[in-house]
Amino acid sequence: MTEHIELEEEEFDARFSGQTIRRLIGLLRPYTLWVIGFLATVMMVSGLDSYFTYLSARMVDEGIIAKNWELLVQIVEQYAGLVLIQAVAVFGFIWLAGLLGERIRYDLRQKLFNHLQQLSLTYYNRMPVGWIISRVTSDTDRVAELVTWGLLDVTWSSFNIITALFFMSR
Repeated sequence: MTEHIELEEEEFDARFSGQTIRRLIGLLRPYTLWVIGFLATVMMVSGLDSYFTYLSARMVDEGIIAKNWELLVQIVEQYAGLVLIQAVAVFGFIWLAGLLGERIRYDLRQKLFNHLQQLSLTYYNRMPVGWIISRVTSDTDRVAELVTWGLLDVTWSSFNIITALFFMSR
């Protein structure tokens, strides 16, 4: 008779190590050009966010307060053009994040499928197949989201701080 194992929710208390980060970043290696495009669009959007604040200050100081309407119109036109560029860049990084996320999910599921094929039949007698499938599905989703959207958050935040400091020093 088959032994039935009761599974409980697992709690992970391991620390996030440098090796883990290297392995996660390694998942992006096959898609280097897409990652470069993704990072470039994220940095462009973040830089434009800071530049818009700078342009707003110029509109008030050099245009409205100085009553220089010609300069104000030029700044507004520049602002509007950059908003269009930013919209395209936002679409680009969202599209690339989705694309990278799906590719990473696919790669992880392929590796996991191949690994599961190598396991002995006694493993499947002990472990509920539904639990295995659930873990494969949810864990690959979590890793893909961590790699893509986590990379977005780190890049956006870091570049936003750098550009804000740059414009504050002007």
